[in-house]
Formats: sequence, C-alpha cells, structure tokens
Amino acid sequence: MKSILITNLVADMKLQGFYLCIEKKVQKKRDGSPYLNLLLQDKSGLIRARIWDKVQTFSKKFESGDPVAVKGSTYQFGESLMIRVENISKANEEKYKKFGFKSSDLIPVSKKNPNELWKILAKEVNGISKSHFKKLTKNILSEHKDKFKIYPASISYHYNYQSGLIEQTVSLLKIAKQIGVHYDIDIDLLATGACLHQIGKLYSINLGSSFAKSNHKALVGNAILSRDIVNKYISEIKNFPEDDKLKLEHLILSYQGRKEWQSPVEPQIIEAVLLHSINLMDSRVNFMKQDEF
Repeated sequence: MKSILITNLVADMKLQGFYLCIEKKVQKKRDGSPYLNLLLQDKSGLIRARIWDKVQTFSKKFESGDPVAVKGSTYQFGESLMIRVENISKANEEKYKKFGFKSSDLIPVSKKNPNELWKILAKEVNGISKSHFKKLTKNILSEHKDKFKIYPASISYHYNYQSGLIEQTVSLLKIAKQIGVHYDIDIDLLATGACLHQIGKLYSINLGSSFAKSNHKALVGNAILSRDIVNKYISEIKNFPEDDKLKLEHLILSYQGRKEWQSPVEPQIIEAVLLHSINLMDSRVNFMKQDEF
C-alpha cells in the first residue's frame, strides 16, 4: 500500500498509510462505552484519529510511541479533519518494507542543515577552555556524530523531528554563552553539560524499526543513562578532576529540574539551575513554534 501523507488528506477519503502514534487515550462515548482518541504524525504534520469499534482488540496491538499501519477514512469534524480507523496494527520495517514503510518518513525534518549545525557545534566545543571538558565532549560527540546529527531531541514534545537533538544542543550552547557573560559561573561546565546531558537519547530512542522509547530508558531513565555514558568516557581520560566529574554528573542528573518530572535529583549548584532553566525555556519555545512546520 502507498502511504498518504497527512498534508495530502481531504475529507471523505479512503486511506491506507503509516503514521507515528504520538498519543493514545481511552475515552468514553455518551453511552459510556470506550473509544480510542489518537494523535498521529508523519513528516508532513499531525492529525487526530478515532477508533470507535473493537476498541479492546485494537488497543492491544499498539502503544503510544509506536509506528502504526492504518486503514480507514477521513471525515470533517467542525473545522478539523480526522481519521476514522477501521484497522490498525504496529508497523515495523521487516514486515512492511515491501509496502514502502520507512521509519524516517514518520517525523518531520529540521529546517536547519545538520552539517552546518555540526560545524557550529564543533566551533562551540573548541571554545571550551578546560582541556579535560573539551576532550571529553569531543570524544563523545565524534563517536556519536552520525546519530547526533539525525536524532530528534524527543518523541512527542520539543524538537521532535530529525536533527532536533543537534539543533537544540546548538541553541542551548548559544544561550549558555550569553548567560556566562551575565553570571559569574563555570561556563565550561555549563557548556559541557549542555552538550552531553541528552546523550542517552541516542540509546533510549529507537530509530530502527520504530520511534518508541526503548526498554533501556524505561528501566533507568534518560538522565541516568546519559550519566553512565559520560562516566564511561571520563574513566578513559587520565587525571580528570574528581570535583568537575561530580559537578558534571550533577548537571546531567538534575537537568529535568524536579523529582515529580522524573529528575533523579534537583539542581543544587548554579550551573545546574541554569542548565535546567535554559533547557526548559528552550524546549517550551520550540514546542510553541511547532505550527511553523
């Protein structure tokens, strides 16, 4: 089957296609029976979908974050175009490749050139003055270059498109540089934290057969995963200062800010407060600008 991009859908149209399930909610009809409210995405946009029948059967076939193969029809609901789902199942490239399924078609692409972003990132990293921080950051980024240039920063919220991770990292570095002028802080520590605090996303987001969060993240969390990766590389650098190692570890573990936001610890030094603050601000601004895609 040939997938139809969301941007090409019109009312009263039969469709078969591959989409990313961003959101899956069980809700109730007026008679109290359940239906599924879905938010689907591909590289061209977003659309709401409903599953009215065989709700329990279909609900077992996929989860939020899964790529899905959908058969159904479109209909107009007020000012919104929606999909009435007749059949749905989790999609993977092994099963659906012959029908044209490619996981890269399910998320948008950054408007910015990843190769140009990489040049900017490399220049910013070269500006780190502490040699151990610079070496650590260069080692990790160079060994993850291919993934770092194409991965999203998240699945369904901020920078949730191809090359989103590097785009956000460059943005955070630019903000960190401005903040460093205003506050008396360790700008090298903050810059290194900005570069590396999300490195676990390259392992916790599965870009192979789906865009779902992997079991690795589900079990340990992105912050701890990132900390462990960074510590592995630190162990390979001779005489890495223990105090800087501890502070960098704290930045990575506390960037989410609050324990109720799944942060292992809350920020306790100025650089950690700033990393959390600029990350939260930048993420929210990017999310609000999603309609520009």
